[in-house]
Amino acid sequence: MIVLIILLIPFITGLLLLLVRNAVAVKRAALASSVVNFLLTFSLVFTVPVSGYTANWINFLGVEFALGYDGISLVMLLLTGLLFPFIIMTGMKRDQPQVSLLYALILFTQAALIGVFLAQNAFLFYVFWELTLIPLYFILLLWGGECRRNVTFKFFIYTLTGSLFLLFGIIFLYHLTPGMHTTDFSVFSKLNIPAGTQVWLFWVLFIAFAIKMPVFPFHTWQPSTYTIAPTQGVMILAGVMTKMGIYGALRFLFPIIPLGVVYWQNTVIILSLIGVIYASVIAFRQTNIIRLIAFSSMAHISLMVAAMFVLNYYALQGLLFQVLSHGVTIVALFYIVMLIEEKTATLQLPQMGGIKLQAPNMAILFLMVVLGSVALPLTAGFVGEFLIITGLFHQSIWFALFGGITMILGAIYMLYAYQRVMLGDKKPALGTITDLSRHDYFLLIPLITIIFGLGIYPQPVFDLVEASVKSMQDLLLPLAGSLPALPQ
Repeated sequence: MIVLIILLIPFITGLLLLLVRNAVAVKRAALASSVVNFLLTFSLVFTVPVSGYTANWINFLGVEFALGYDGISLVMLLLTGLLFPFIIMTGMKRDQPQVSLLYALILFTQAALIGVFLAQNAFLFYVFWELTLIPLYFILLLWGGECRRNVTFKFFIYTLTGSLFLLFGIIFLYHLTPGMHTTDFSVFSKLNIPAGTQVWLFWVLFIAFAIKMPVFPFHTWQPSTYTIAPTQGVMILAGVMTKMGIYGALRFLFPIIPLGVVYWQNTVIILSLIGVIYASVIAFRQTNIIRLIAFSSMAHISLMVAAMFVLNYYALQGLLFQVLSHGVTIVALFYIVMLIEEKTATLQLPQMGGIKLQAPNMAILFLMVVLGSVALPLTAGFVGEFLIITGLFHQSIWFALFGGITMILGAIYMLYAYQRVMLGDKKPALGTITDLSRHDYFLLIPLITIIFGLGIYPQPVFDLVEASVKSMQDLLLPLAGSLPALPQ
């Protein structure tokens, strides 16, 4: 029953906020809702992961309203529950238009994301998958920056195309189920799908998730969308919604079409590693700091996708750990970028410099977040990327070599950006710059504490996903030699 409460809290709160006109009350209610939601989500860590909620829904289609979770779902739920209070706090001290509508849409997005991670059948999963798009579309369209109409339309078309691929795959699997057809994941995973069918069905489903992550070459919507999105919108996109694509791939591809996964394993790894190098090189060439971080995020996500398809214990543990690490780090980065834009009235690196002379505390905290992003030892990013590179090494030394380049290139472009923004002589055009406010400390210090806390003691996360990782590994490893190699 608790999973239903976790789903309903943000949805009901969002509906109520539409009736409130006091901006301060709206923001406080949204924050209270997200904090309560996180505490309830965190309580699931200490319960048996079989508790859920099931109710009759669309009986003639064999579809139930079934909610539940396992270790992988719980990681995603914890990430969502953890980040949304910080996303809401981002706007607490800032003047924003149409506050009631904005925070209602933010909470509706949270509810839909929670639904994706709790859904126990593919039909319900698809409903929530689509519902995440609607409130975010309006957040981008109404609160976005310059050229937001064209960019938001492009984002909508891309993600809707991916959704149509997913819908086709679900309908196809639905008709393969015996007797009274159903969309339950448990039934899908027991289907005896011919190897040839799994080979082409893999791409139908993978493209849907690849667009959402995104990975090369399905990424072209991302940089422009991140650039025009309001800070809270881009935090939702980069912090949580990209992980929704990873979760969908884990939930659909691995248990349902494992032979397809094994067949296309190396192809996806190679595409992902191309994406790592491509995004890293393009990031270094950026002069807009948001676009730089957008390509940085793409490089990290691409490395996670490569880890997903390595199919060994180290890589899968590293993937799920990095999901948490990247989500926390990217939210902290975008918050600092928002502060920089507020203080300098620009996002262009050539127009910045010397900010540390007037805002030394911001420079220190920015450096700590950057070190987490470049995977410095004792940060969460290091733990995740070390395991991922180790897993790639078990697959191929060349995969590990190219995957490791992301750590080198990431350090180059992130430290270069830090140098351009914080160090050197102050640009006369910047005027007087103030240091961090108490509210900024209240938001940034917990995020940085998590980055270093998980880097120093990561074991609780590993324990959380241990059973799920072993289950995936036991499913896929016996199949590794069962299919011929891809044609040369």
